[in-house]
Amino acid sequence: MRSSIIAAVTVTITLSVGTTSPALATTRGTDLGTLPGGTVSWAYGINDLGTVVGFSNSANGKNHAVRWNRRGAVTDLGTLPGDDESTAYTSNTSGVVVGRSFVAGQNQRAVRWDRSGRATELSGLPGATINRAYAINQHGTAVGFSVTDGRLNALRWSPDGEITRLLPLPGDVASGAGWINTHHTAVGISMVADGETHAVRWSPGAKVTALGALPGHHWSKAFCVNDNGVAVGSSAVTAESAPHAVRWNPDGTITPLAPLPGDIGGAAYGVNDNGWVIGYSTTPVGISRAVRWSPRGVVTELGGSPSEAFAIAGNGAVVGFSAGSGATRATLWTD
Repeated sequence: MRSSIIAAVTVTITLSVGTTSPALATTRGTDLGTLPGGTVSWAYGINDLGTVVGFSNSANGKNHAVRWNRRGAVTDLGTLPGDDESTAYTSNTSGVVVGRSFVAGQNQRAVRWDRSGRATELSGLPGATINRAYAINQHGTAVGFSVTDGRLNALRWSPDGEITRLLPLPGDVASGAGWINTHHTAVGISMVADGETHAVRWSPGAKVTALGALPGHHWSKAFCVNDNGVAVGSSAVTAESAPHAVRWNPDGTITPLAPLPGDIGGAAYGVNDNGWVIGYSTTPVGISRAVRWSPRGVVTELGGSPSEAFAIAGNGAVVGFSAGSGATRATLWTD
């Protein structure tokens, strides 16, 4: 599993986690390859059956949503009619994939691919110019956002495509959802008019709650929540400052996750039900390094820098991208 303001939140900090020494890397990175004739690929999601999704370019330079099976064979998922590019973000264990379909420079449409690869548009709000579906749970419920009048609106789609708006915090003006767990708890961001973001959680009934930020920080984002209610994301002082990876426990306790030694920050993109967290750590010159944090906060570099890890399966398999060889490729890291 894996991809804002105002309410006052009491934040409890656990400093003991994330201060332990880094572990020695024992993972192996595998280049998942590209579509025929392609040179670039990214992996955004992995399910508990080992199916990986993301995108690859092809000989014509267009990016298409792709799915890699457990044996590493890649399948082009194609686009909605009239479009020529697409991206896949998440797949559930039923083989249903969600993402976006578009023509570069034009409107984007949220899309759902069924197990056989048939694409169906997930309609957004009336007048929306951008619609994206970022995550889908085991029940077929998806989340993402619509952009109307230049403003983000978090959405939840039922399996039959019915839309529920996931509203921002009181006084905020925009929201976006990045993940939904099996219990229909979603996480994402709520935004004020000047763009400041706050990490939030939506209940199954769509009630929004602020998750808070680290002391002295004003910006935060939540990227994933597991089935135990543990959420992960980032916290920052300002939009321009380096973010720091964080974890929120179900009770709202926020814990900083330490970057690699010598690095200045990072972000946590995914957490599995065993408590393993993945994301990236950033060097002082801005190079990202894919990392994994143990449930106790021990950080391990996954390899292939520059690289980032976007999702982690229940068995600990991690996917993302690596450009260490010079070409940016979808990468699978395993122990």
